[in-house]
Amino acid sequence: MEPKGAVFVYNAEKPGTRQAAERGASWCAQQGIRARVTSRRQFTCHEGELAVAVGGDGTLLRTAAVLHPAQVPILGVHMGSLGFLASCSADQLEDALEAVFSGKAGVEPRQRLTAKAADMTGTALNDLVLLGTSPARFTQVEVWIDGQSAAVVSGDGLVIATNTGSTAYALACGGPVLHPGLAAMTVVPIAPHRLGTRPLVLPEKATITVRATFPTALFLDGDPAGTLSGGQAVDVSISSACTWLVRLPEEPTFFERLRDKLGWLPGPIGRG
Repeated sequence: MEPKGAVFVYNAEKPGTRQAAERGASWCAQQGIRARVTSRRQFTCHEGELAVAVGGDGTLLRTAAVLHPAQVPILGVHMGSLGFLASCSADQLEDALEAVFSGKAGVEPRQRLTAKAADMTGTALNDLVLLGTSPARFTQVEVWIDGQSAAVVSGDGLVIATNTGSTAYALACGGPVLHPGLAAMTVVPIAPHRLGTRPLVLPEKATITVRATFPTALFLDGDPAGTLSGGQAVDVSISSACTWLVRLPEEPTFFERLRDKLGWLPGPIGRG
């Protein structure tokens, strides 16, 4: 992978991101590489360019949403302590750019969800979340898999996550961790009223239909996407176009990220 230029997308609400983006653009200029700096609210990216998302996982998710369905590689640069999807920290930016523009970096395709409702169509890299809109946040939804009735979920809502999103909200709700190489989705209830209601792991070719019994809000990668009224449904499936994440030669592996970012650290083993 050797892009011809770069656009640096920063989160204007996070201190230091613009300065880091401008530093990256300055490095590109010194190498004779065209570069632009823009906030994440409104930007474009041309074919053959690299998108550098400076901020955190939220900035990367929103950058990916703007770019979809274009096959533009995204280099995630985190400013904080988590940055689970990012390839490097801000102080490693110049080294990361050198690896990318010298052809030493690779790209990893990540699945996206496509969601279609009566008045909404959108995509998500992490997840689609359905939440109740009442003051009690209670809702009830019917879940259909490939036209077959699968479950009725009563509780706070539901998360439908990609393999990438399995380590985000879905994990916090008790869902399983999916390896990014596993072509699958998870359906995870949020605080279900029936303890027997458990998460599902589904193949990538499955089509999920969720019909709301009561008004239910929809969120795509954390952003409001609309509301289902009682009786309305949303269809969810894997998108035909992936998001491409840049992977650097010496960045942490998936399991190292689980240990370091999510606290899966080895501890002493007692003998009792």
